[in-house]
Amino acid sequence: MPKKIKPPSKVDFLTFPVFGLTWSGSPSTPNNDGYSIIAYCGGGGSSKTGVFNKICVLVNVDNHSTADNGEDSSGNCATTFTSKQIEISTGEALCFGVYTFRPYNDTLNMGRLVACIGDEVLLYGIPLGKNSAGETNGDMEEEKEEAILLGKVNVGKGYGANVSTYSAIHQDGKLIDCLAVGCENGTVVIFHIQQTGPLSYEFIKVTECIGHTKAICAVNFHPRGTQILSSAKDGTARIFSTSTGTEVGVLKCEVHDPNGPPPAQPTPGTMKTKDPRMMKRPPQILVRGCAYGDLEGKVMYTIASGKRGPAYLTKWRTLVPLNKSPGGGPPQQNNDEPLSVNQNYRVQCSPVPISAVSLSSDGTMFTMGSVEGSVLLYNIEKQCVVKEFKEVHDLPVTCVASRPVPNMLMLPGDLEGGVNFDAVSASADNRLGQWTLQRKSRVKTPSSAKSIRQKSKLEVWLWEMLRIPLLLIFLLLIVAIRDTIDLCSEEFSLSALVVPSGISKAGHCLYREVLWAEESRVSFIPE
Repeated sequence: MPKKIKPPSKVDFLTFPVFGLTWSGSPSTPNNDGYSIIAYCGGGGSSKTGVFNKICVLVNVDNHSTADNGEDSSGNCATTFTSKQIEISTGEALCFGVYTFRPYNDTLNMGRLVACIGDEVLLYGIPLGKNSAGETNGDMEEEKEEAILLGKVNVGKGYGANVSTYSAIHQDGKLIDCLAVGCENGTVVIFHIQQTGPLSYEFIKVTECIGHTKAICAVNFHPRGTQILSSAKDGTARIFSTSTGTEVGVLKCEVHDPNGPPPAQPTPGTMKTKDPRMMKRPPQILVRGCAYGDLEGKVMYTIASGKRGPAYLTKWRTLVPLNKSPGGGPPQQNNDEPLSVNQNYRVQCSPVPISAVSLSSDGTMFTMGSVEGSVLLYNIEKQCVVKEFKEVHDLPVTCVASRPVPNMLMLPGDLEGGVNFDAVSASADNRLGQWTLQRKSRVKTPSSAKSIRQKSKLEVWLWEMLRIPLLLIFLLLIVAIRDTIDLCSEEFSLSALVVPSGISKAGHCLYREVLWAEESRVSFIPE
């Protein structure tokens, strides 16, 4: 069982194992409503009996009220918070990868969901504050909204779509929606998405990026969209041109301490044995994550690990060649020209293998999920883990997603809940966790009544026996205090107590006048 989760972080229990996760969003502005979309996919596999193969989409939207709906006392439009859940059944097929985004030139007021199901890639529209007809949804609870299938494409027979990512590319004076899909056979396929109707889109295949020999784990666009960075289970991360698919750079990752001796390589004598199962082979390196670390695309990060042992974070830097043209004009970079990439540093980021990786929107923190079920928040600048949620999942973490906007900006629901979550994680243990660096919520919750401890029989018996004598003693004490004030007030005054014999006189008065009277003063003496 996972360890107890300390609030304000929380874990939600699901009805199916999760294999893909994504999180996108934007804060509210005076002109646009803020939104937050968390989508996760999975299920029990292929079965005609039904095993809950589906995609769940959690949508939170800030809807600004118009003047017709009412304004506050200062004349500003009020803001309402809407939360809803949309489910998409994938039938007998299992979805392994999802990605959500919102185009820059969005005219439908919908989020976009890319689902990788087998050899197909499906594009869905996720309704936000308004439906496709442009009418406001007054009651979200009564009106059940569904995702709209906008288009689909087959990446290739036997390719197996795994992961995807989106970027808007500026080309020929206009923005083009570009989609990259990483496949199980090691191919990265590039598509352009064009709108062909009010609710229909077409996928135009641009190129295939060939170079990886094993399954793709992650894909990430260059900040300018001219190149694509991908990592795979073959121990490498590669850079391709998005227009031609030409490989322009290879990052060979290592999983040993850079300050220690290099690992021993198998010799031809140890490679061959009578039992093939005892053959010593080089360890398989899995590059689970890759990302660009700056706005110019000169800095890249990879996170790699073997099937056992620690994981390492590597920082790479691209050396852009100088312009060699005789005119001496501004440097011009050819997207198909080979790049010179150097390793800046390599540090250990986890003592165990990492199974899922996601970089924050501001490029300062990695969210990592380990094979032991732990979730780590790793600060790149400090090169250390700032927070570890240890073994919060029963099984290895299959997917993680970092916050899509900086923590200082509010997403829908953050202000009402009092918590800005930094990451989301999921696993095949049917759990979805939301994690934060906050120690407590900004919103105070009513404290629950403290439970009263049950008294033992001995305590009850002692109380029944002693409560009357204790009450009598208390009453006698009150009477003694009253008589002391009436009879010995002069002896207990401050002026009398400072005299050397004052304390003895006060004690004599207390004893003879209050506590113990002489026989001459007693009116009744028993025989």
